[in-house]
Amino acid sequence: MMKKRNQSEEQQREPGTLPETCATGEASAPDAEPERLHAEIAALQDRLLRLQAEFENYRKRQQRERDEINRQAKERILGELPGVVDNIERALKHAGAAGADPETLAQGVELVRKQLQEVLGRFGAEPIVALGAMFDPRLHEAMARVETAGDPPDGTVIEEYRRGYLLDGKVLRPALVAVATVADGAGEPAP
Repeated sequence: MMKKRNQSEEQQREPGTLPETCATGEASAPDAEPERLHAEIAALQDRLLRLQAEFENYRKRQQRERDEINRQAKERILGELPGVVDNIERALKHAGAAGADPETLAQGVELVRKQLQEVLGRFGAEPIVALGAMFDPRLHEAMARVETAGDPPDGTVIEEYRRGYLLDGKVLRPALVAVATVADGAGEPAP
């Protein structure tokens, strides 16, 4: 009889409503259950809103930190360059002076180039060695193929149009190069 009564009570209950017993199996007053559920829902909604606000604050804080790191990196790099620009201006001023020695100007420009290479090196940039190396598509960009008689061998970089650079081992800019290709019939023994 008890089983029949429980089944009929379940059939009379509206779909989506919870039974009168809580998860622990204890009986509760019929009016207390909805109030408890509403309070639990309100607590969960409040927790959700707090978590969303915390996440948004975290996202904004991370963005501010990234922006600050980028600003500091730019500041470090750009703080080194004005000295190079000063030396270029001195070289130009010297070149415009009457009786300027071209040899002295060339030496000054070479010193500025070395200074700039040092600045690049301090920030992890290093030039890609291209001349005489075998063509590597990860490091070089072929601009031309030049036929040779077999010396240097096929695939050797024989001219560098623009120097390439690595930044901490990763290609910052590929070298623009001309690559040797053995001419047809070159290197074959004469009949």
